[in-house]
Amino acid sequence: MAIEEMILLNMTFDRRDLDQVLFTLKDSKYFYPQPASKIVNNVKGVHALFEDSAYTKLLDRLIQVASDMKLDLNKDLAPDKALNFDKTNQYLSELEAEIKKIKDVQDQLITEKDENEKTLEILKRMTLSEVNLDHLLDCQYVKARFGRFHRQHLDKIKYYEGRPFIFNKLGEDRQYVYCCYIVTNSLLLEVDNIFKALGFEEIVIPSFVHGKVDDAKKELEEEVHAMEEYILRMDQKMTILRETHKVDLLKLYSTALFLQRIESFKTFVVDFQSKCAIYGFIPKRMIEEFKDMLKHINGMEYQELPADILDHQEIIAPTVVHNAKIVRPFEILSKVKQTDIIDTTIAVAALYYIIFIIFLGDLGVGAVLALLGLLMRKKKMGSLLLSLGVATLLGGLIYGDVFYTISLYPAIALPLSTVYKLVDGILLLIVGTYTIGAFKKMYLENSTMEKVLSMKGVCGLIIVYAILVYFGCVYEAHINLPIMPFAIVIVACLVFVLAKSILKKKAV
Repeated sequence: MAIEEMILLNMTFDRRDLDQVLFTLKDSKYFYPQPASKIVNNVKGVHALFEDSAYTKLLDRLIQVASDMKLDLNKDLAPDKALNFDKTNQYLSELEAEIKKIKDVQDQLITEKDENEKTLEILKRMTLSEVNLDHLLDCQYVKARFGRFHRQHLDKIKYYEGRPFIFNKLGEDRQYVYCCYIVTNSLLLEVDNIFKALGFEEIVIPSFVHGKVDDAKKELEEEVHAMEEYILRMDQKMTILRETHKVDLLKLYSTALFLQRIESFKTFVVDFQSKCAIYGFIPKRMIEEFKDMLKHINGMEYQELPADILDHQEIIAPTVVHNAKIVRPFEILSKVKQTDIIDTTIAVAALYYIIFIIFLGDLGVGAVLALLGLLMRKKKMGSLLLSLGVATLLGGLIYGDVFYTISLYPAIALPLSTVYKLVDGILLLIVGTYTIGAFKKMYLENSTMEKVLSMKGVCGLIIVYAILVYFGCVYEAHINLPIMPFAIVIVACLVFVLAKSILKKKAV
């Protein structure tokens, strides 16, 4: 296959048809619109349209609402082609108010429940069940504080043993030590400061807890249980609210997402007040099909321009190649440019397929490459790894090997050891890639001297293949060849390349 011949297409249409044009262009796979900011040439009254952020803000709002309601957003529902912002804002405001009421109650309940559970933890660790909390907390001359601090600070208490306070360790868990300390009012601030330095977190006994410890624990347990039931009731209320508005929200999300995408196309629109224009590159073979797609737009005018006509404004045609699906993953290796004229993707694909099947074929390695390709399928490298994995698996089926060490069944075997087979495969990949690049450069090069007397020309190929043939014969085929003829050929080619470089510098 070859590189697509691109043209720059200028489409001019009435401003009232803008939305219809944008709705149609979003489905085009072959049209490459160019930013209007590069087209506008400081002409008075001509400017580029800008994307309105209203849809982005609406989507952010919908995502927040869905998060609060624990609704999974998707774009499965068909979008509308228009949106009434006033009605939408009113609808979302009312819904947000309902959500806030539920969440405020729920958050307050959760906070109070956590505080009560901390207090209950303290009370459960108090062994003196006859202690009256009302008497303890209402003492006139002393103050009792309950709380916790991290376990690593427990040993530091011994440094304050002579200070005028009573410390009582109530218990501990993996993270905290639960305790209380009692101190006179006159020394309260000093002792509070000591415990604050230890990271003490005070746990306030709720005002509704009265009497002895056992009675207080019972009251707290009943209160915590009641709060759990009420929190569950709030969850159910939120679930009902979510299910009631689910379809409307999903429809709204799908529409907003669709219209945001359409809005983003406005950056490609040149505004001539009553008229609008869009410039974009398109393969020449697709022009008629593209025009047919827009035939419902009355008064549409087309102007076909050379692809390089606006190069000075940095409007560069993209490189588009048209290859079969089986070789398309190798486009990232061939690195074709718009100026290349020829596409080497098929040659690169053939080289890699042959090497990975014949020299690198293995069931284990193929499975690993294919798995990596599937995991990275959303990236270009993923499809390449998958193709190489399939080729390696085919070679593995021929040889019956797993990771080049385990033979599963009698099969075809190359007259080479595993090491030689792998080394040969890698060397042939390098040499093959170099050869394809050299032939490509020779094809594109106008100078006969450059085609012949350069390292990526005839001389370079002779040097590479002379070295390859010599080492292949001597070390693999075990054929004793004299090195002198090969050395003479290599040195002669290097001299020609060097002489060409010197002559080229003198000419400059």
